[in-house]
Amino acid sequence: MIYTHTIGRIGAKDCRVITGTHGTFMAVDIAVDDYSKGKQITTWVRVKSSKENHIRLAEYLTKGRMVLVEGTLTSSIWTDRNGENHIQHSIIADSIAFVNAGKKDATDTPATKARKAAKAEGEAPVPPADAPQDKSEDLPF
Repeated sequence: MIYTHTIGRIGAKDCRVITGTHGTFMAVDIAVDDYSKGKQITTWVRVKSSKENHIRLAEYLTKGRMVLVEGTLTSSIWTDRNGENHIQHSIIADSIAFVNAGKKDATDTPATKARKAAKAEGEAPVPPADAPQDKSEDLPF
C-alpha cells in the first residue's frame, strides 16, 4: 500500500456523486503538475471517496480549485478504442482540503507600502513591526 499526499487542480469535469448498489461515493479528476528538466508534466489522478463529509464537500469541488488529497494510491491499466494501454492512477481519499493559491490583495497595508518603497529606492529593507529587533550591544562579535 502506498499512502500519498498530493496537491492538484480539479479538472474540466466537476466532482461527481454516484449512487449505486454498493452505496454512494464521490469521484473527481485532478491534474497534478510536475516540473522535470525544464518541462511541465501533468498527471491525471482520479480521487474517490465514500466518506459522508467528502460527499457533502462535492458541490464545492469545482473546476480549477486547488486541493490537497491524502489517501491510498492505486493504479490500473485500461485499453482505449485504438487498443493502446494507459495507466489510471487513483487515490482512495482519507482527507481532502482546499489549498489557498494566495491571490494578491489590491489593498496594501502601510507596512507593505513602506517595504516596497524602501526596496525601490535601494535602501535596507524595513522589517515587519513584529520581527525581533537586533541591538548592537547584544551581538556576540
